[in-house]
Amino acid sequence: MSRPWMPLYIADYLRDTRKLTTAEHGAYLLLIMEYWTAGELPADDRQLSRIVGMTPAEWRKAKPNVQAFFTNGWRHKRIDIELAKANEISSKRSASAKQRGSKSSANAEQLDTHAGATSQSPSQSKEDSADAGSSRYAFESGVIKLNQRDFDRWKASFSYLDMAAELVAMTPWAETLGSNWFHAVPNALAKRNREVKANKEKAEQQPFKWASGIEGVL
Repeated sequence: MSRPWMPLYIADYLRDTRKLTTAEHGAYLLLIMEYWTAGELPADDRQLSRIVGMTPAEWRKAKPNVQAFFTNGWRHKRIDIELAKANEISSKRSASAKQRGSKSSANAEQLDTHAGATSQSPSQSKEDSADAGSSRYAFESGVIKLNQRDFDRWKASFSYLDMAAELVAMTPWAETLGSNWFHAVPNALAKRNREVKANKEKAEQQPFKWASGIEGVL
């Protein structure tokens, strides 16, 4: 289990270790770092001397003063407390990460379900809610099915068109779009509406000509 950084309370450390030599300070610090990393220390003097980077003779000299900070076979009460706190933090973080992963999976499943439930056109969704149990539409031609509200809205928005005739003409093309027809058809209607409007305005601006070809006014 990974642990956060090892806490070192400077004031407490200096208060408790003032009698240590420089070499003993180094040995003690190396031992508590090893303790923090491994969770324990070996009882073998050869291994301990390697951990602190001393020769066996140097370690034998430093050992009594350093070992005074440990109990019961190189156990360290303060570090054991900090290790317990660190392990608890790691466990909580792991549990939280798993919970977030579970929520993410659940949200993804809900999105998939929602996407499947709304794959039909908006017009069909409105019709289903407004006319539960009814299959009647204000306009129906192939895949194009509009309730009264949508048909009237489109008719008002594209007022230069014969809406029913335009929709019938667009039906073969709409069939190729599948469920996307509801968004594509009004875009096509808007373009067609602009063309018809422009042609009408252009025709109104041109002078009237009699059959003889002479311009005049009606």
